[in-house]
Amino acid sequence: MIVFNVKELMEKQNITRYRLQKLTNWNYKRINAYYFNKVISINVNELETLCDIFGCNLSELIERK
Repeated sequence: MIVFNVKELMEKQNITRYRLQKLTNWNYKRINAYYFNKVISINVNELETLCDIFGCNLSELIERK
């Protein structure tokens, strides 16, 4: 199982879902999918965007459990 640490990274950096939506220009449904670990398909460009926003690497963004 793949787990996204988006919620935790957002909380550490005080980024709201609204702010993340503005930074990424993604729809709110997509933001919530990452926030609540409900992502069905993974887009490499999205992962790169999230890593850039959070200043993290892929291993900090994604965990395998």
